[in-house]
Amino acid sequence: MKRLLTFLAAAALLAAPTFARDEKTAIEEFKKDVASLKAWADEKEKSFEGDPLAPLRAIGEMVEKFKAVNTEGLPADLKEPWVAAAAVFGKVATMAAQIPKDQAEAAKKLEDPAFQKEFMGQMMDLQKEMLPTVEKLKAAAKKYGIEGLDKIGG
Repeated sequence: MKRLLTFLAAAALLAAPTFARDEKTAIEEFKKDVASLKAWADEKEKSFEGDPLAPLRAIGEMVEKFKAVNTEGLPADLKEPWVAAAAVFGKVATMAAQIPKDQAEAAKKLEDPAFQKEFMGQMMDLQKEMLPTVEKLKAAAKKYGIEGLDKIGG
């Protein structure tokens, strides 16, 4: 009987709705997540030396880490630009995936005038979308005292 009660209590806890984080807690946890993401990016950047395409190759991994940050409970003026930035960075990652991982193959593809024209056109379009999104994110980060977003988006 005791095991049954323990099982039922555990089942009830697991089935209970998740309680939303309060805004203050959400912001504090978000700050820690951003600091962790920045530390990862700083460490990753050290491996870029000698490979000018390394940042493009790393963007997919960065996007996954960006999307993994918990935004539940954040104020809308912080959450919305974070989610929007993750979406734009996802588009950049999709574009970056067009470039071969092998440096020689990548160089050959990047020398192709047709690819250059198409790729640069897409990047310019994305930049138009990215700049205002990143500016909103940086403004919100400043408002809430969040550090570590100074390098994103250029």
